[in-house]
Amino acid sequence: MTLSVRFYLFADDTVYRISQRLMQRLIDGRDAMPQHAGTKQKVTDVILELNNGKPARIVRAEGNFLTFDEKGRVHKDVVASAFAAMETYEALERAAEKPADKVVDITAKLNREKWERENWWTLSKENLDLIADDVWKRRRIAEAKVQPAQGVEPKPPTITHEAKEAIRLIQDEVMRINFKIEPQTEATLKGIAFEARRRSREDFDNPVWRGVAESADQRREILARYRTGSGIWYAYVELTRWDLARHEGESFGMFHERCNSKKEAEEAARRLLTEHAKDFSVEVGVEARVVSELEWEGDR
Repeated sequence: MTLSVRFYLFADDTVYRISQRLMQRLIDGRDAMPQHAGTKQKVTDVILELNNGKPARIVRAEGNFLTFDEKGRVHKDVVASAFAAMETYEALERAAEKPADKVVDITAKLNREKWERENWWTLSKENLDLIADDVWKRRRIAEAKVQPAQGVEPKPPTITHEAKEAIRLIQDEVMRINFKIEPQTEATLKGIAFEARRRSREDFDNPVWRGVAESADQRREILARYRTGSGIWYAYVELTRWDLARHEGESFGMFHERCNSKKEAEEAARRLLTEHAKDFSVEVGVEARVVSELEWEGDR
């Protein structure tokens, strides 16, 4: 049996069909839908059974919510919701495993029900008919108009086999350049940047040499930030779920604070680590880190 998934967003004005590519980019934080900025929207995941590549039946349709931030992004909300889902479910399981008592603590059950109310919604027959009309391209319902959703990131061009092979080889060289720049001192990096710019000018303003100079400049500034502790810093705690059999880990939650100095960030990291120590287990790792603004990738 071959399965496929489709996504629909039920806004007040119309219904939008979200492509798998756009949904993945929204979840990863690489795209946005600014037309829904600052709103909470109903979304449906539809699982389809395919027969010879064509939809045969709807296996499941589940309603959930996406909360868009002021820029129309949902990545932070998805991460927080996934963490809350796991936390409330595990708490419910732990409560079920406890020996029976005269006084029953239903806190875990109430928390789980609250999470479900805030994150799930039930589709009506009209919602399901509208989805079916779109899947099988029917128009039984007069107002059934489903529009393709649009993100802000442009659709990437087709990457040919030759382009992929060239990028693979270039990536190897880029890594070698990074390995050479990374361990250097501030004084050495200053010299590398100067010499790279000189060579760029002598080679018809070669952009590759300019890139080497900019990379050396950035690394030198990072070292200066660590030396002085100045500038903007980020403290964060990352939660990783480990597959002990496969010796693999997957990050499923990150909590951070923006700070005005390295010292302030170190204090924030200790506080975050204390707050999330309860999440630590054999299967879940909790790691605290402090990085400068130049290294921070959380909001990208």
